[in-house]
Amino acid sequence: MQRAPLGRLLPVLAVVTTAGAAVAAGTTFGPNDVPTVFYISKSDGVSRVDYGIRLDEHCAPVGDDAVFPYWRELGLNPVTVHSLKFFEYVPYGFSEQRLVHRTPAGGTQLLRLKQLDRPILVIARKEPDGHCSAHAYARIGGVEGAMLAYVHAHMTGAISVDYVDIHAQNPQTGADIVERVNR
Repeated sequence: MQRAPLGRLLPVLAVVTTAGAAVAAGTTFGPNDVPTVFYISKSDGVSRVDYGIRLDEHCAPVGDDAVFPYWRELGLNPVTVHSLKFFEYVPYGFSEQRLVHRTPAGGTQLLRLKQLDRPILVIARKEPDGHCSAHAYARIGGVEGAMLAYVHAHMTGAISVDYVDIHAQNPQTGADIVERVNR
């Protein structure tokens, strides 16, 4: 399978979180937003870029640009978050993002990252307890609709990537999937 250039390819992680209001250094989360749907990390640091999704009161994505990236600094106590700088959108930005559909209790967002050229579907829904959740799905290791768990980029320099391991879960079997993408 053909891959995007990996010189700046960075990892992706899908997690389910519940929404909560928060503000930190220019990044604001609303009461229905899911702060982390997936994230990009690399082996040379303790910070990562998380991707949240803005959701309305029905847990549907808010517009064509509902998914947003921001830095999460894990090495600090407490953990802090802040917006990306303009030049950071090259490695962490989107080549495509759009709302696919809304439902009475959720919706689907389609996106492609600039450095990971495969469609990612972010599916948001209202949970039985009323909170919003979101999962990210993509073709990983030959499994269509695998739920992204995380991707680890092994860095060999400041902007040089040796390989990327994309970790996912098979939604039918629950088995772990690892796809290695070499540079």
